[in-house]
Amino acid sequence: MAQPADQDLIITRGDTETLVVTITTDGSTAVDITGRTYLSQIRSQQDSTTIKASFTCTVTSGAAGQVTCVLSATSSATLSAGLYFWDLQENASGVISTILAGNITVLADVTR
Repeated sequence: MAQPADQDLIITRGDTETLVVTITTDGSTAVDITGRTYLSQIRSQQDSTTIKASFTCTVTSGAAGQVTCVLSATSSATLSAGLYFWDLQENASGVISTILAGNITVLADVTR
C-alpha cells in the first residue's frame, strides 16, 4: 500500500473552500477516474471517531483525472480556529486508498 501524498491546507472559518485534485501516474499523466468515488473528512485527531466537517467530492472530469472537493461555508463556520487533520480517500470498485492527507489549519474569520 502506498503512503498518501502529504498536502497541508490553510482555510478561513466561514468561507467556502474548493480543492481541485488531479490524479496522475507520474505527476503529468492523468489517470482515468471515471466511476470512482471520493470522500474527504476533517477531524480534530487522526484517530478520532468524531467528524468535524466533510468536503463534498465530485469527479469533475474522469478522463482528465480531476476531482473537486468543496467545503461549504456552513460547514467551515462550525470549526474553531486551530489545527485539524484531513485526508482524501478514493473508492475504486471497492478498493479504498487514501491518496492525500495532512494538517489543516483553520484561521479565525473577522467578518461574520
